[in-house]
Amino acid sequence: MFYKDKKTRVGLIVTMSLDETWPDSFVERVKSYLPKARKSLKGLGFEVEDMGEIARTASQMGAQGEALRRKNIHALVIYVGTWTYSSTAVIASMKADVPVIVWANSDIETFGIVGGSIVRGALDEVGIQTELIYGDFEDERLLGDLKILCSGIAGATKLRGMIYGEGGSRCMGMYTARIDPSEWMSRFGIDVDGFEQVDIIRRSEKYSDDEAKKFISWMKKEFGGVEPAEKVMLAQVKLYFGLREIIKERNYDFVSVKCLPEMPSCYTTFCVAHALLNDTSDDGFGENCSFVSACEADSNGALTMQILNNISGGTTMFTDVLYYDYEDNMVRMCNCGSQPTDFAASRKDVTWVTEGLREFDWKIGGACPRYVGKPGKLTIARLSRINRKYVMLIATGEALKMPLEKINDTNTQQPHVFARLDCSPENFIKDLRSNHIHVVEGDYKQELITTCKILDIEPVVPA
Repeated sequence: MFYKDKKTRVGLIVTMSLDETWPDSFVERVKSYLPKARKSLKGLGFEVEDMGEIARTASQMGAQGEALRRKNIHALVIYVGTWTYSSTAVIASMKADVPVIVWANSDIETFGIVGGSIVRGALDEVGIQTELIYGDFEDERLLGDLKILCSGIAGATKLRGMIYGEGGSRCMGMYTARIDPSEWMSRFGIDVDGFEQVDIIRRSEKYSDDEAKKFISWMKKEFGGVEPAEKVMLAQVKLYFGLREIIKERNYDFVSVKCLPEMPSCYTTFCVAHALLNDTSDDGFGENCSFVSACEADSNGALTMQILNNISGGTTMFTDVLYYDYEDNMVRMCNCGSQPTDFAASRKDVTWVTEGLREFDWKIGGACPRYVGKPGKLTIARLSRINRKYVMLIATGEALKMPLEKINDTNTQQPHVFARLDCSPENFIKDLRSNHIHVVEGDYKQELITTCKILDIEPVVPA
């Protein structure tokens, strides 16, 4: 399997105090909350891990927390059925080693908020990241909050143990793309490994023309058209093969590749590779799961995309803020051609065309997917640093339906997304700190804010 598990695993512990004066009927009542809480979490789309029984003593809580840690959970929910000893929750949380959501039972007979609030306060006292929620198993308001919190926490904790492949050196003078590998390990738990573009070229040369032609035949059936010359497509596809090979060999979780400005003049670009890796649709090898691959060696861009992918599980886009139309409050987003094809209405609406950015001396030319993004809700984000402190620009908007001819105003070769933002153009521009911006379908603003809180990143949400 080339792609890795995208599921969000939530640990669940149900607890109450260890006092022996509780009547058996009350203990049984709290025990009945475990399958109900499990069902609620599973209904939100999470993979739920629990030990099958409630925990009351310090040793029981510690044992369950340790067992859940071994199951590699991304967030822990401690369901507090009634009064409990917060010291036991601290032990469980320290063993689990992930941020905690304290869910207090809301039955009027159980006073769950009393136990829930003391647990939340204890976790705050010892520096364990925590949130408190209060409500019934079928309360839509609570379930919405629970989904946001679990997904947002997972956006951060899924980064732990990841290996990031950084392909090439600084691209075209971009300070905003470079990072400190030691900071990434200490702050995010990400190991930064490096590879060179020449290694991808060397690997690509091992593949025969027949292998590449077979893949190009698949592309011609899958997409609306493939127009570039055969030698261009052969080179593009072989680079895709080579990049996949190094990802597998080095067990990378996400990558970036420099590409510009060297690749156009010596070989071709990585646009086919980036587009198909990022797609959740069939990658040509029968697998359907987005793998984050960023352009121009933009590490902060790749990390933004990976966080969006962690939260949504869906396709993320690497693009530029190309033009802002103040009159329509509309932003045009378009990059040099590496955008995933999932943002098109269908793959039959995608035509692979010859790329030839004017500022580069092309050896054979490139290939990029031409389309206009389909309408729908979008979340837009970008990690940046202000005097070495991380901030994240977060905005939402609506992708607009536009005719293909609309791209002629800017670039006739490249994919475009036209979006009307939910914030004012002045505020968005004021908070823009990179040419690159990153997009996912759906509204994940609150989840991103939660992720930022966990990672000590300042969310910047223009009004």
